[in-house]
Amino acid sequence: MTTTNSGTGEAKGRMGRPRDRSIRMKVIPAAIECYAERGWSGFSFEAVSVSAKVGRPALYRRWAGREELLIDAFRESAHTLSAPDRGNVRGDLIDLALAFRKLMEGARGRAGIRLFLERDAAAEVFRTVSTEITAARDSLIMEALKRGRSRGEIRAGADLHTASRLLVGALTSDSLAHNRASHEIRSIVESTVETLLRGVGT
Repeated sequence: MTTTNSGTGEAKGRMGRPRDRSIRMKVIPAAIECYAERGWSGFSFEAVSVSAKVGRPALYRRWAGREELLIDAFRESAHTLSAPDRGNVRGDLIDLALAFRKLMEGARGRAGIRLFLERDAAAEVFRTVSTEITAARDSLIMEALKRGRSRGEIRAGADLHTASRLLVGALTSDSLAHNRASHEIRSIVESTVETLLRGVGT
């Protein structure tokens, strides 16, 4: 009974008092960096709190465990991806691909690759990221390609799923091989999209 009342009081307190956004802004990038550098075996609230310079109690109040924290960190980083309609498939894909390529730069890219390699050890995190975040990214690319097909810019019989995988694969491979400046990233993205469209375009 005591536990129930305490939990209810905590929930009311959280609803009535806005959380310190600055804590989240410190913890989320620190979590990605920590996981990218240490892997699942070295990822813990203690390690993240030291990196973020935030007390462990603040983490325990916000996340139930390290799985929830890491999933939240991946979710937060994926918010940069969107599917604006520029009126042409080239512009749509360049915007999307540019956001994805920049997302893969630095710690976030290393963390994503490490999660794939540690998919058995961090099974719950990998499952959630794959079914939710990765699927959402692929859906955005498919939306852009389908809009292009409806406008007559993509061949009716083109394999859009393969086209999507090729785009993601090419940009992921480039992020692993090169640490590029912003202008270089744009150039690579534009070249990759042009090459893709030569294969599936009308």
